[in-house]
Amino acid sequence: MNVIEETIEATLDVNGQLRLTHPPRLPPGPVRVTIRLAAPVRQRRGMADVIEEIDKGQRLRGFHGRTAAELQAEEEARQAEDDERDREQEAARRSASPGVP
Repeated sequence: MNVIEETIEATLDVNGQLRLTHPPRLPPGPVRVTIRLAAPVRQRRGMADVIEEIDKGQRLRGFHGRTAAELQAEEEARQAEDDERDREQEAARRSASPGVP
């Protein structure tokens, strides 16, 4: 038995019909059809995927963001400012309330 085979790229519609990129070159008659995914099904993007995509785009445009050390230094400076403001407010409360230690 001679087996003649042809592979044709196609799109499967939601109604189950195949749209072939070109007509088959096989002779008319019964055929057996096997359908396989041409490309892996893309998983749904999550938040991490979106963040990675944004980061990649920014790096391609030359923006590399701040380093962990820069972020840490900024946080420490912000905390020092908050601590100083807390001390000033506490001192103001003490001076406004004589007799309260």
